[in-house]
Amino acid sequence: MGNIKEIISFWKSLDPLIHEAYRVLGKEVTMGMPGPCMPAISETENVGIGSPYGKGAERIWGFWGTAVHKIQLGPGGRTNGITGHSPYMSDLADNPFFIPPESLVQRGLVRAKTLEKIYATPKKSDYINFDQVESDFHTLLEEARQAKKSRLPLPVFSTHLAEEYAEHCLFSYIGDLQVLIPAEIQEKYPDLFLKEMALGAPPDDFSNEPQRWGFPVFKPEFLFNKDGSLGPAGKIWKELLENAMRRAKGGLRIDHFIAFINPYLLSDNPKIKPGRLYSSPKHPLLKKYYKKRLADFAAVTEKILLPAAKKYGMRAEELYLEDIGIRPPEMDKILNKFGLNRMLVTQFVNIHDKNHLYHLMQAKPQDVAALDTHDTPSIQEFFGQMNDAMRYAHATNMAEHLRFNYNDSLKSTEQLIRMKWGELMLCPAKRVQAFFTSWTGQMGRYNIPNTLNAWHLRCVPNFEELYFRNLAKGCAYNPLDATALAIFAKGDDFYNAHRDLVDKLRKNEEILFNLIRSGI
Repeated sequence: MGNIKEIISFWKSLDPLIHEAYRVLGKEVTMGMPGPCMPAISETENVGIGSPYGKGAERIWGFWGTAVHKIQLGPGGRTNGITGHSPYMSDLADNPFFIPPESLVQRGLVRAKTLEKIYATPKKSDYINFDQVESDFHTLLEEARQAKKSRLPLPVFSTHLAEEYAEHCLFSYIGDLQVLIPAEIQEKYPDLFLKEMALGAPPDDFSNEPQRWGFPVFKPEFLFNKDGSLGPAGKIWKELLENAMRRAKGGLRIDHFIAFINPYLLSDNPKIKPGRLYSSPKHPLLKKYYKKRLADFAAVTEKILLPAAKKYGMRAEELYLEDIGIRPPEMDKILNKFGLNRMLVTQFVNIHDKNHLYHLMQAKPQDVAALDTHDTPSIQEFFGQMNDAMRYAHATNMAEHLRFNYNDSLKSTEQLIRMKWGELMLCPAKRVQAFFTSWTGQMGRYNIPNTLNAWHLRCVPNFEELYFRNLAKGCAYNPLDATALAIFAKGDDFYNAHRDLVDKLRKNEEILFNLIRSGI
């Protein structure tokens, strides 16, 4: 793309206009981009993994500007090869892979030629080779340890250095609390956990078999003392939340919030049936934990989660609760009681049921409306793989919401993508989000369950050019179009009140597209 600098310059000049459109629609817009997925500094300055604290992250924030209010990271703990470097099975220690090597050179802790040698190693620009990353970071961090003349063992030194970068980060990131209790705590306090059953998920619309995660669950008797105060397990849970919240300037995502209310447990023993921890009155192992009162189901939320949030000034609208899956009946009552959100992932909608939970237009203002997550295909792949009958169902549904006159051209992947972004901006939820692949049109998934390729995807270094190419094709996020569609869809009175803004959006959209076409 020969004219890329001019295109980027014009794109950045649109920040105030996009910000005004978001303000009018009352939207907070979040991009999902876990730390390892951050792009390289450039095509030639690439250490093989991303950092939320380095120059690659600065590129992301600088390019998207006010088109993104916040970026949602994944868990920030130390990962390991045994778990395939899954961030959702990480340790408590901060991930040393997030230490930006370029800053170590600037601080005089690593020689420039050491980093240049790593840059020169062949790499796939969109793929994280963790074996290579582990080797290279060992070299970098050992050199930094020697430069500091530290007597600490390398893992301890690396942890302290990683903590330093995490503590001083100024970006508005949404943190992520994994549902798995870190291994260090399990090993230190083994008696606090149930022995014969572990966390999982029941069969759902996508699988006839339950999901056996095998994640240990605290024994309920250790969560609270008889006087209602926090027991030893309750204190640990609160400390985990506080540790995540104190650094999460943009809020906190809580993985599998269902486990805070009424977790689904399974046993490796085929003779022991699965069940919900607090609602299985006939279960031989779980019946002693049976609860009836809503207050009992709400106890973890009320006495552990919310006090931790209050300590760090985190409001209810700064909590992002992942509640995907078969929901226990107590869930919505508790969310409503405390003004908390549901997470509506549009890909899980039953398009034939207008009242289905995941219809974006069923959202409440406090909810989080999402096009996708790190566990799903991008919106481009979602529609691209869809058969004609389903395309028709989605197209007619969205056309009605957006006040379009239906025609068969709306069944194309490009039009379905366009309408879905418009519907996202239209829906009642104030918080909306999508994973970075849906923004730029980059192919691939971050988490591909039960494969060797899970957790390896990374944003490409030339994401700006990729974005503009896909924008011209109708396969990337167009904030000018999406907000204009939403303003029109809100009715004649709203549209007429903001017609000047829509005209500006459309005029600048035309200029942007002309620049892209002339630059390609």
